[in-house]
Amino acid sequence: MKEVKKIALAALLHDIGKFAQRADIPLREPFQKGEYGYKHSAYTAQVLQDYFNDIEGYHQYAFEHHIVGPTSDEESWIVAAADRLASGFEREEFEEYNTQQEDFRRQRLMGIFDESKRHAIAPLGVDTIFATDQKPKGNEENEYKSLWDGFVGELEKLYNASGTQSTDLLALEYLLKKYTSFIPSATTFKGKYKPLKANIPLYDHLHATALFAAAIAALSPARRKEVIEYYRFKDKEPPKGSFLLLNGDFFGIQQFIFNDIETKAAAKVLRGKSAFVQILSRTIALHIVKETGVGPLGIISEAAGKFEILLPNEPAVVQKLHRLKQKLDSYFVRSFFGETGVGLSWIECGIEDFIKKGAYQKLRDRLAEEVEKVKLRKFSLHERSYNIAWEKGLSNANQCFACKKRIGKKRHDVEKLVCDSCYRYILIGKHLAKPNFMRISYQKSDIEIFEGYYLDFPQKAHIDDMSVALYDIAIDEEFRGYPKWEIGAYVATDENGAIVTFEELAKRSVKEGIKEGKREFGVEALMSLKGDVDNMGNFLRKQSFGSFAKYNFFSRLMDYFFSVYVPHLMRKKYPNTYTVFAGGDDLFVLGAWDETIELAKEVRRDFMRFAQGSGLSFSVGMVMSKPTKPISFIAEWSEKALENAKEMSGKDAIFLFGETIKWDEYFQEEQECGVLDHYQTTAFFYRLLELSDMSKRAWQGNPQGTMWKSKLRYMFARNIDPKFMGDLAVLDKLIERHPQKMRVCLSEYIYKRRKA
Repeated sequence: MKEVKKIALAALLHDIGKFAQRADIPLREPFQKGEYGYKHSAYTAQVLQDYFNDIEGYHQYAFEHHIVGPTSDEESWIVAAADRLASGFEREEFEEYNTQQEDFRRQRLMGIFDESKRHAIAPLGVDTIFATDQKPKGNEENEYKSLWDGFVGELEKLYNASGTQSTDLLALEYLLKKYTSFIPSATTFKGKYKPLKANIPLYDHLHATALFAAAIAALSPARRKEVIEYYRFKDKEPPKGSFLLLNGDFFGIQQFIFNDIETKAAAKVLRGKSAFVQILSRTIALHIVKETGVGPLGIISEAAGKFEILLPNEPAVVQKLHRLKQKLDSYFVRSFFGETGVGLSWIECGIEDFIKKGAYQKLRDRLAEEVEKVKLRKFSLHERSYNIAWEKGLSNANQCFACKKRIGKKRHDVEKLVCDSCYRYILIGKHLAKPNFMRISYQKSDIEIFEGYYLDFPQKAHIDDMSVALYDIAIDEEFRGYPKWEIGAYVATDENGAIVTFEELAKRSVKEGIKEGKREFGVEALMSLKGDVDNMGNFLRKQSFGSFAKYNFFSRLMDYFFSVYVPHLMRKKYPNTYTVFAGGDDLFVLGAWDETIELAKEVRRDFMRFAQGSGLSFSVGMVMSKPTKPISFIAEWSEKALENAKEMSGKDAIFLFGETIKWDEYFQEEQECGVLDHYQTTAFFYRLLELSDMSKRAWQGNPQGTMWKSKLRYMFARNIDPKFMGDLAVLDKLIERHPQKMRVCLSEYIYKRRKA
């Protein structure tokens, strides 16, 4: 079918009338009298006529999804089938309707983690991802009205921007995600229907309907008919294996980002490498949907170097996937020496996998198993062999200073020799430090992403027939007619906008110790922060996300917290930090050591507020180091530190200064250690550190360690001002109860006050 994209677009907009209806916009007379099945379908018809004339002729496919019949067009049935398939098991009924009925114009979306919480009726943003106990505003105000006005205003900017059908589609999807992420797709009500939970965002229902419509429309006529007739004639059995669920996984990310990077080059190269993982993953996903004919709305999700796509299960599609798999394997062996790659995994699935209770979780388990199998068969080495082609003439004298694997070249903006591959990461990092627009295209540039795909960063939006996608990567909330991509994350920069070196970041530690540009006290060092979410597998099994749309909502909200919210926090409050990687459910940050500790504490507090009621937690491994340490060494240390934190019973822990502590105990200990503010001499802190070690040995059964108590009393009686004698009991209690935790607090005090 040639019009797959337009069918998918009609499906993407099939319930846009729900948004307009809740905003209470006037419904004109022609639409009041028409046959639409539901009032929101009449609103959809009016909205499509008013704002989407560019798809005229496809309007009816969008609003007819509730009134399709035996004589309806095949296109209308595709949208109707996709709507019903997307709804699948997503509309959960209340077991007992014991909640107060709300006006649908004031209905708020239930929290994904705690359904007693509600999201504000507002655009997707760093504040609105947190569900709260906040009650709707007074009856006199319709909050959906201002949300609708914002959507329509930015829709006008989309039309004023010059684009292509594909780029406009991406921009429209972005706007829908921004404005309908916290609108319920179904509202609680009483009547002839059973009451439903308002726990699926309208965006996720629209997106799911669009990708199912694209996959159905791209099927062969015979297989497409099977799907449609299952919904047209309800006595039929659902067809099996109509679709393919595909996963792309960028494996070996840590090795790709960190290995063989010279320390002095790390700040220039790391950010570009991390961004390249995301850019390459998205480019491959866009290539797949183009080659298989489903279009960009067939992409289910993208995060942290992974993507998922729904495809039609056709022999031609499978053949294309096998060819692409071979192409990717050859590319990564040739270009990256087989140290990293993108694995493609896919499994057959059918209607029952999305609508039968419990089936979707089993589908995800099957996919995860296939992903693991592909990881164990990297580059299909069991089928063929590869010869790594090292560059002839490579020597210590001409090697690239960054990777040391290729011959380097002289560049006007780099002091040392650098190869083409590493130079692109430097260029990406530079452009991301001064973000504006980013374009993926077929037009050759200095930055090649993948064979035939290139990257450039125009100051002004520019789209032509060579463009694949254009993204607005500026760090603000303004919509300029193009989809925003928060890929820039955050890196510390100097007054000229250049990325600062790690040496400079270390020098910015303990700012109160720097007087007139010189350090008087306080250690200058880097701190790495490696963290990820605990108990994710148990949470997913416990939740048993029967809903395709609900699972996608959870995944993208989790990714938003790390990829958008945390960099926002860094930019706002922790300027001397550097995002190495942020996305999915994990985080890797470097920065001035004292500032990075404060960032870790705030991220954990905010994550627990974000995921309240879920049983999820956030563990962190932190390692302090000199900026001259090899970055690969820091990364390895950080990974081991995180493993130590996760070995704590119940997890939810921090590994810091060589000790592992539960977060709640760390916060309590930190508060109690406030008595240490009364003292300034590092000798006093070192003495307490020694006593804490003695107490730790006493806990381990060494009787000599018990002498710490008498030594502490003697120290206070001999050296401490009598007005602080009340601190003795506090410190005695801390050292006796938690000597390991006391060590962490004391280490921070010592490093902040030690003479330079």
